[in-house]
Amino acid sequence: MNEVLKSTKSTLKSLLQTAENEHNPLTMSDEQILEQIYSTHVHSDTKFDVDSLFTLVENTLRRSTHIVDNVVQGSHASLEHIDDKIPQFNSPLCTLKQISSEMSCKPPSGEIAHKTTLAILNKLSKYEWDAKAVLTLAAFALEYSDFWLLAQYQPTDPLAKSVAILRRVPVLTRPAALQKHRQAIVEVNNLVKATLQVIEVIFELEKLTTYNTKDVPALEDAIEQIPVDVYWAIITIAAVVTQIDCLTTESEHKQELSHYGQKINIILSKLRKQITLCRQQIEEAEYYRKLRILLQTPTEIVEVLRF
Repeated sequence: MNEVLKSTKSTLKSLLQTAENEHNPLTMSDEQILEQIYSTHVHSDTKFDVDSLFTLVENTLRRSTHIVDNVVQGSHASLEHIDDKIPQFNSPLCTLKQISSEMSCKPPSGEIAHKTTLAILNKLSKYEWDAKAVLTLAAFALEYSDFWLLAQYQPTDPLAKSVAILRRVPVLTRPAALQKHRQAIVEVNNLVKATLQVIEVIFELEKLTTYNTKDVPALEDAIEQIPVDVYWAIITIAAVVTQIDCLTTESEHKQELSHYGQKINIILSKLRKQITLCRQQIEEAEYYRKLRILLQTPTEIVEVLRF
């Protein structure tokens, strides 16, 4: 009888461990992640101006992360004078609010971050993979930039001061609080910058899909990996939101971000290598294409010698 109980307990423990691993992104393989996220994707002809949205998000996060750097360093350094490109764009505000709501006020946990990511992907099922990442980043950018814009203006603007109190901005920006949470704030800000860079490179890869993979074989592997890269970008944003919530609510629990930081930086390095390889192969393909055209024209044989 005791042996049966032991066997049953062992089986239940194994099943529970398997179920937990299926929802823990840090123990899941790329194949397991793909299996779960592909079920959220619906191929659609939905047209969406993702380029304009990304331009606005990039403007927003570049400036808001700079504000954070200044606050943390006690500096007033300004960005180099760059005229932001402001495209004409109808913001999908309701969608952004829904995504933001999906990420807000969640307890710190890798499993919960994974479920949040799947919920966001389900909401964005009809969008292309790069658009899913940009929309999620845009929803985050609205909140993040608003928080730090209030931090910048609360000392001199009465309205900003009142709104900042409602948003619990002083919890992080008071001198004592800033000293206490400096490392956590820097970690969040650096992770935001890295995630923005990942999505930027994904964008570059997507623009190369006009080339034939027979001419650019490296492109095929890179494109196949994009859904997983998008998953990691989104789950990292979700984890960052949870950490900010933990900090501003003065929770005793915190969201562990180091694993996400490591993963995002690995992905960023890989994507940059893939982009470099793809561009080399494109240059070679263009070279041979021009060479073939010249060789088909005997009178142009001199041009070949100039190559």
